[in-house]
Amino acid sequence: MHISITGRLGSGKSTVARIIADKYGYEIVSTGTALRKIAADLGMTALEFNKLMTADPKYDYMIDNESRRISIERANEKIIYDSRMAWNFAVGSFKVYLYVATEVAAKRILADGTRGSVEKYRDLEDAVNQINERMLEENKRYRQIYNVDNLDLANYDLVIDTAHRSCEEVADIIMKEFDAFSSDPVSYGKKVML
Repeated sequence: MHISITGRLGSGKSTVARIIADKYGYEIVSTGTALRKIAADLGMTALEFNKLMTADPKYDYMIDNESRRISIERANEKIIYDSRMAWNFAVGSFKVYLYVATEVAAKRILADGTRGSVEKYRDLEDAVNQINERMLEENKRYRQIYNVDNLDLANYDLVIDTAHRSCEEVADIIMKEFDAFSSDPVSYGKKVML
């Protein structure tokens, strides 16, 4: 069974996915990495590329169809999706949403030196504004293309606020809850950890 992790920008999705991959032997399928590479190849920021994708959904279809294909063809492998939409496309995955307040996210992103030229911010206020705009642009696009609300927490099996938890703690919570979900998906229900 697969795990799909989505959530707000700066919530720790990629770091948590790497911890789970390293500690529990999962392979990561990251749509964010693919999108940032395409944006960089086109000489665009992440926000600019999101706006392009709103006008032309071919990149969304390409990436999301790949998530579905992998989830079906490799159903018995240990895969974790680091993706905004894999919860909707990775068949049978344990759906996790990582939440963080935008200002906390902006501080994390500004401190992260690995985002390169794709994400450029003048200061904290600019980062907060761009993060909010990008989040709303992405959700608008998902509503238009797929008729789903990525920000509706009812879509997920597990919601975790990462503001006051380390990425290691979040990874351990996910795996503990994933074990419970795997044992009995029907009675697992939905859990929110603030």
